[in-house]
Order: sequence, then C-alpha cells, then structure tokens
Amino acid sequence: MTDIIQDYEQPAKRPVFITVLCILTFIGSGWGLVSDTIKYFTADTQAMAISKVKETASGNIQKDTTNDEGAKFAQKMINNLTMTPDNIRKGALSGIGAAVLCLVGAILMWQLKKTGFYLYVAGTLLGIVSPFIIFGGSNVMAIFSSVAVGFIGLVFVILYGVNLKHMR
Repeated sequence: MTDIIQDYEQPAKRPVFITVLCILTFIGSGWGLVSDTIKYFTADTQAMAISKVKETASGNIQKDTTNDEGAKFAQKMINNLTMTPDNIRKGALSGIGAAVLCLVGAILMWQLKKTGFYLYVAGTLLGIVSPFIIFGGSNVMAIFSSVAVGFIGLVFVILYGVNLKHMR
C-alpha cells in the first residue's frame, strides 16, 4: 500500500515568479486585445486625426525661418507618417493576433506547459515584425511600435525562459 502512495506523483507547483509573469501577461494581452479592437473600429477617425496633426505640424515647420537640419529632419519624419484607415486596421488585426498568441501562451504557462512559451515567443515576434510589414521599414510609427513591443517582449521572453525548467 505504501508503494502505491510513494509512486503517486504530486502535481507540479507553479512558482510565484511564473504566477506574477502570467498575471502581468494576462493584463497586458487583455489591454492589447481591447485597445486594438477599439483601434480597428475607429480607424477612419484615427486616420483623420493623424492627418490633421500632420498638416498642423508640417505648417509649423514651414513657418520656421531658420531652415536648419532639425527642421528638415522633422519634415522628413512627418512625411513618412502615412496612416491610412486600411493600414490602421491591418495593424490592429496584427496586434490582436499577437495579443491572442501571448494570452494563450500565458494560459498554457500558467498550467506549466512549455508550449505556452513558444506561443508567447511567436506572439512577441508577430508584434515586432508586423508593423514593418504593414507600414514599411521607414515609417516612424512602425519603428516606435516595434521598439516598444520588442523591448517589453524580450524582457518577458527572457524571464519566462529562465523559468522553463519548471514547465513540462
């Protein structure tokens, strides 16, 4: 009888660090789902607002009589800022896809399954690469978006990766 009890394998206990990482991922991915869904449905309004800001900024730069390199660079940055409603929708869809992959990955890692880590990595990579594909490599929004997602995503990938030994 005692052999049977000793052979019984205790379920793996989730470390507190993985619990904290998963909760933060649930919050971040949930926020991404909500904000990208809103972005998808308000793409026309956002494109108009960006266009107005672009015109205002361009007008202010042209009023600047110093004509220095900073003004030329700022004008170039503004000219590269092309955000059409279609591009905004595509960006929102890729953001939703990345958030879903990261969320599903976190749910699996919550259950201590290694496949969740790989889904999380795929979601992070999608979040980094898709802005360049959608908006182009020289677009300011693509660069800033990818850098932000890449930094936070890389930190979480490393932190989850350090804890892979606890997953099966």
